[in-house]
Amino acid sequence: MNASTLVTDTDASSTYSNYALGHTSHERNRLLRQATILHGWTAEFFRSAGITPGMRVLDVGSGMGDVSLLAAEFGAVHVTGVDYDATLVERARARVAEQGLNHRVDFVQSNIFTYTTEQRFDAVVGRYILPHVTDPVALLRHISGYVRPGGLIVLHEVDFGTPIDTWPHAPLWTSSYGLLAECFRQVGKCPDVGKRLTRIFLDAGLASPSLQGVVSVGGGSGSYLYDWLAETVRSLLPVIEKHSIASASDIQIDTLAERLEAEAITLGCQLIGPTQYGAWITTA
Repeated sequence: MNASTLVTDTDASSTYSNYALGHTSHERNRLLRQATILHGWTAEFFRSAGITPGMRVLDVGSGMGDVSLLAAEFGAVHVTGVDYDATLVERARARVAEQGLNHRVDFVQSNIFTYTTEQRFDAVVGRYILPHVTDPVALLRHISGYVRPGGLIVLHEVDFGTPIDTWPHAPLWTSSYGLLAECFRQVGKCPDVGKRLTRIFLDAGLASPSLQGVVSVGGGSGSYLYDWLAETVRSLLPVIEKHSIASASDIQIDTLAERLEAEAITLGCQLIGPTQYGAWITTA
């Protein structure tokens, strides 16, 4: 299969347009903070899927390089990260250089649909990729062409499509969390892709995946959930206002994390964040 010809350049451009979270320095820093939250879950999915030392790994949508670095921690002999954002690629290269891993991890600036290589990898991995594309099935079908027979496809995906209500009900948390899904829907993306993974794999012509799920929960003083949600909303503010989902004056972003924490503590409620999914297959 020639993976580079499965989707036309026009389709590829459409797939990667309207990245809802933007390309600001704030968003790059948010990605770094988010990576520390997600690290343990991704590592568990890698262990369960069978990522082992000696593998050659392709990291799709590598961003700031955190998943590529995790694959290196797992003993990958070489990791290639591919991302279309040149600034993120440069930041990822700098991080790898700081850790002295240039000989094992490299990054390519490319749209994954136009990235070409003769190499077939032992594993193709990605985290939080499918919610950012207009056609998850096309992307998964495409990246399967980069895997050798008997290799792995391992994805860490997410479902933030429908807030799970707290007890007692926390109105500020619920309304703020609801902004995320509405923004993604407005730009034609799928915020609940995590719960659709089996169907996406099957529609891509692949086997039904093995699956794991983890629900992120928190509350009380100092929970990571307050800042995670507030800073994600901050990145989404241009989309929120463009589509008249809410106004900046209503959201009051600079105090949102503090107000989320105060609400949860006052009510004594347990907050429920996005569900994390690991999905993997061994290719035929």
